[in-house]
Amino acid sequence: MADRRSLPELLAEVPTLVVGLFRAELENLQSEVKGKVAKLGIGGVLLAVAAVMAIFMLGWLLAAVNALWQLLFPEWAAALLTAACLLLVIGILVLVGIPLLKRGAAFKEMETLDSIKDDVHMVRGLGHAADGTSPLDSLPTTTRTDGDQR
Repeated sequence: MADRRSLPELLAEVPTLVVGLFRAELENLQSEVKGKVAKLGIGGVLLAVAAVMAIFMLGWLLAAVNALWQLLFPEWAAALLTAACLLLVIGILVLVGIPLLKRGAAFKEMETLDSIKDDVHMVRGLGHAADGTSPLDSLPTTTRTDGDQR
């Protein structure tokens, strides 16, 4: 059977537990922010690559226009085909990059922040998640042999 500790011993342990809880919450928040920043970085890199490719596409379109004006060689068809392929690649990169940026930018939906809010509400005595319930309500009750519930 576990050793029973006195109330002063338990109360003396509370500050250490609260500090440990907040440290764990901050570590969790840090890892969550790192994940979201990584998604932002990937989306940003894809959009940057799409922008660079758009600059190259502009060069090809200018070369095609130049070739069209000349009409001496059928090189313009090859230039337009190259520009169309670049446009396809740019479109794919943009379609992949924008949702990654949107998902990574959702800093409002962070589980750690909700958990910290719950902890603050518990410390203030407002109940779990400020909805007035007690987290002790979810603990299983055991019936002792003398009929008393714990």
